[in-house]
Amino acid sequence: MDTEAGVATYRFSVEEFNKLGEAGIFDEDDRVELLDGEIIVMSPIGSRHAGTVMQINWALQHKLDDRVLFNLQNPAVLDDFSEPLPDITLLKPRADFYKTAHPRPEDILLLVEVSDTTLAYDRGRKLRKYAEREIREVWIVNVNANRIERYCSPVASAYSIAEKKERGDQISIAAFPDVVFAVEELIG
Repeated sequence: MDTEAGVATYRFSVEEFNKLGEAGIFDEDDRVELLDGEIIVMSPIGSRHAGTVMQINWALQHKLDDRVLFNLQNPAVLDDFSEPLPDITLLKPRADFYKTAHPRPEDILLLVEVSDTTLAYDRGRKLRKYAEREIREVWIVNVNANRIERYCSPVASAYSIAEKKERGDQISIAAFPDVVFAVEELIG
């Protein structure tokens, strides 16, 4: 238990969080994730958000084909107390397709968060956690501004490279510098 100003709180571990799900505490349609031991209730997925995830996934699959495994809105285990649900993760190929364990930071080549109502959370607490766990590259797709924010090279709890890509710009993935996308292909 953590204590702050005389108030006790309880941090859930990933194992406990998953047991809550197995026990039926969460409905299968509940959108919850675990970050630093706290259960975060996520916003429902609207059509613009869902369509953007599909468009990005389609563009990535079209150009990357079998070089990666595509993981949509599934858990990634960052540490013993964090299991977020990124919108898209590009994973190192693995023969078991991650059936024996959720991906960990060292498996992730790119993590994409599509953000419309949760931009402050995605840019703040969540991005810091991704940097702390050394996720090599994160894209935050700002749906409302039609922009991709690209974060690379994590150092401590921040990224040393932060770029904003607008329509008319090009973007590539650090793990695949030979593959270039027009921003319009991803969020057109």
